Amino acid sequence: MPAVIRLKRVGAKKDAAFRIVVADSRRARDGRFIDHLGFYDPQPRVAQFKVDVERANYWLGVGAQASDQVRSLLKKAGVIMPHTPRKAKKAEAKAAKPKKTKGAAKKAVSAREKARRSRKREARAGKRAVVAKKKSKAAAPAAKPAEAAAAAS
Repeated sequence: MPAVIRLKRVGAKKDAAFRIVVADSRRARDGRFIDHLGFYDPQPRVAQFKVDVERANYWLGVGAQASDQVRSLLKKAGVIMPHTPRKAKKAEAKAAKPKKTKGAAKKAVSAREKARRSRKREARAGKRAVVAKKKSKAAAPAAKPAEAAAAAS
């Protein structure tokens, strides 16, 4: 069960307030939660929030991931965030992967796969032939009326 620490929206329309909760990541934003850690009210000039630091440390220690907004609130409340390794950026990831050489060995293809590929190739060729016939038939009637008009004059 991947647990996340996130905000649950409460309050009236256009008067939002939030609860800081621990929930299963597969649950809806305002759905069932496991534990209630505090609240956050963004409406006053100085946003008000309260966090149960002890419970937050417990859940972070167990492996719960905090959302971005909750992470900033926890930092303001003085909760020490555990160090998590960051993912490598795309450019670094590409540079780290060894490039394949032109003569790299391909995976052996089974006889069944070869047969499937040949059937597909034949089907494509058949479709191309049908399309070519339709184009030639469509072009031929257009030339006949022009010949008929020339013959009539």
